[in-house]
Amino acid sequence: MVGRSDMITEEIKELRLKETYLEVINSFATVLFDTQSIDEIVFSIANHAIAKLNYWDCVIYLYNEEDGRLYQEAAYGPKSAGSGRIKNAISVKPGEGIVGSVFLSGVGEIVNDTSKDERYMVDDEIRLSEISIPLLYKGNKIGVIDSEHPEKDFFNEQDFKMLTTLAAMVSSKIVQVRATQELKSYQQNLETLISEKTKQLEKAMSDLERTNKDLKQKNYEKEVLLKEIHHRVKNNMQIMISLLNIQANSSSTIREQEVLKDFRNRIRSMALIHDRIYLEKDVSNISIDEYINELVMGLRDSFQPNKTVMLDFEMDPIAISIETAIPIGLMMNEMVTNSLKHAFEDVQEGLIRIQVTSEGDDCIIYFMDNGKGFNFEKFKGASFGLELLEILSSQINGSVNYSDEDGCSYTVRFPMGKL
Repeated sequence: MVGRSDMITEEIKELRLKETYLEVINSFATVLFDTQSIDEIVFSIANHAIAKLNYWDCVIYLYNEEDGRLYQEAAYGPKSAGSGRIKNAISVKPGEGIVGSVFLSGVGEIVNDTSKDERYMVDDEIRLSEISIPLLYKGNKIGVIDSEHPEKDFFNEQDFKMLTTLAAMVSSKIVQVRATQELKSYQQNLETLISEKTKQLEKAMSDLERTNKDLKQKNYEKEVLLKEIHHRVKNNMQIMISLLNIQANSSSTIREQEVLKDFRNRIRSMALIHDRIYLEKDVSNISIDEYINELVMGLRDSFQPNKTVMLDFEMDPIAISIETAIPIGLMMNEMVTNSLKHAFEDVQEGLIRIQVTSEGDDCIIYFMDNGKGFNFEKFKGASFGLELLEILSSQINGSVNYSDEDGCSYTVRFPMGKL
């Protein structure tokens, strides 16, 4: 008979396992944000996610539409040759083996004893447990994440949920990268066309008016395509937000819900940028004052604090590039979220003040609240939020300083650069 103490011990183990999985998802999401190619994405799965789960091995398969086969693209464990490369990489057809079957059905599987499954195919050596999760995006099959272990009954429902979450994140990112690559290809073709038209102008001034109209039309097409790409990226992010909302609502612990909601808000801050680009006339820059105002108002409304939190904005209309706006949005998300969650427990009336000014070639963002304050020295190096602020500020060649006098304040300084 299982005693109460044994049941409590098992519950504690399960909670610790969930905590580990949430940390892996959070860490992987940060790494995934910076990936710019398909290779980087699949390597990041092996190096920054699977490696932290203490799995025996993991292999990522991607589907090649040209020949209709699944190819091993990255690995962790015995199949790894370093840097995500594969030892003796193989390929399988859809429907072939457990991997091919999962890809064909689009439904993940856990096989507790491969010796009893006639579909099992030996790759480098025989292993008795296998878990396969498909990479899907809007019904389109992209590939499979597959892991094996020498012991029977190794994988459980938590592993299934964890890999399914990673698969959803990776699938969306792969689609986004492919869309960006298509856009770059289009831009290169467009630049070539513009160059050819320019040479024609030099040779035939009589065709100037007609050629100018042609260039304007191509420019218009480029802007329309750019806006459409931003619109689709925003929609992809909205799908991820919806998935995270569903996961948060079904989570059994408050800690799980908070982590998923924090990740949702980070994605929302990026989705807002793409939404503003879609609506702006200038597709290369956005107004930082309008963006911060909309972001902060949305965060305050989403938290619905018990007491009133006043917002005080003093912001110059400064234009920044989208490459700068994304890190700035994520930094603002961290600062505002921290204040709304923790700052105003012992404060009669909450206040958040945000100032945006320029000084020479630099933009300066000052953020403060009148809350109970935060011991930055105590948590420096141990807080994911502070670590994320440091990483994001370095991405824009900027700096971030903290102060806990009369509440909590941050000063972010970064070069505006040439817009």
